[in-house]
Amino acid sequence: MIILACFWWFLSIYLIYCAVENTCLFVKPPNVDLKRKKWPSVSILIPARNEAQRIEICLKSLLTQDYPNYEILVLDDQSTDETFNLVRAYARRKPSTKRGQIHQLKILKGKEMPKGWLGKPWACYQLSLKAEGEWLFFIDADTWHLPETLKRTVQMAEERKADVVSLLTCQITQTWMEALVIPVMAFHLLAFFPARLALNTKSRLNRFAGVSGQFIFIRRSVYRAFGGHQTVKNEVVEDLSLGKRLVQKGYRVVLGDGSDFSFCRMYTNAKEVWEGFSKNFFPAVGYSWPFMGLTLGILIFGGILPFLVLIWGFKTPLFWSALVFSLILWAVRLLQAVRYRMSKWSVIFHSLGCSLFALIGLNSFRWYFWRGHGYWKGRRLLTPHV
Repeated sequence: MIILACFWWFLSIYLIYCAVENTCLFVKPPNVDLKRKKWPSVSILIPARNEAQRIEICLKSLLTQDYPNYEILVLDDQSTDETFNLVRAYARRKPSTKRGQIHQLKILKGKEMPKGWLGKPWACYQLSLKAEGEWLFFIDADTWHLPETLKRTVQMAEERKADVVSLLTCQITQTWMEALVIPVMAFHLLAFFPARLALNTKSRLNRFAGVSGQFIFIRRSVYRAFGGHQTVKNEVVEDLSLGKRLVQKGYRVVLGDGSDFSFCRMYTNAKEVWEGFSKNFFPAVGYSWPFMGLTLGILIFGGILPFLVLIWGFKTPLFWSALVFSLILWAVRLLQAVRYRMSKWSVIFHSLGCSLFALIGLNSFRWYFWRGHGYWKGRRLLTPHV
């Protein structure tokens, strides 16, 4: 019991440290400079596989960007739905030249995936070969963006002298499973991720660096110099691996908060949440038993057990340690919910969200360890020999 109480006190201090550090680090991009006339060219790159139900809102938001000289490239990754026809219909429309702006949308047909590649890295790599912009903007098809997104991101990249900018998007959750699990995932990334140390090219903790695949804004020269998605061609969570490699190569990666102008709805129902995070969980810990055990341990002992102790009541010796830790945890969750515009009511049910996330983790382990592969959108994701 003493060990568990000490663990909660230590975790309380660490949560406060990360909350303060990451709140200061993940700043919002500056407001648009209305006097500025010249802007660098940007290529917006969207890999899309079976996204007919989601991609339209993304395209509409991109075609209304208040930005000169940008192109939108969508690669249809051998979809089995109407994704290609839907995007092609948008691409056939006459490009807008309002106020001197040139908006061009192109649809590309993805080639057969070579051996040794996974779907998303292969799609992103194909897109990069066709891009002409000075900056490459990789986004997901389930995101949408306000008109000032490009200008504010460019300004941030230039002011911070960044090689890469990756922003947190506002996570839209409309069903109970989304609202319980997605904020828990975000909480653990923000609450236990020592971002400043991880982004230090000389730190040993840079192995934990990463970027968000929903929003990667990178100089084309940098992307091509270090190898781009070729370096993560067989990675399920390619965005984390991409960020780690960029930092370790010495490039300047800037993380920030784009939740007031960029939005994402990752999944739309309980089945998608279960399968989507099962696809990512075990690969995200590097298919490692120790890291899997550590992650599940944090979920159980740091997210579930303290609240069970509170239910047991005053007679439990651990009650006061559990109470202090729970209050701090709730406060950090609420801070994140307000700052990054996540579900507020789910804060109360944090332990339930952790329970579901732990079960998803065990299912992910079952997929990759016992079955030997994951599964997503009709494709098998084989477990590598590690």
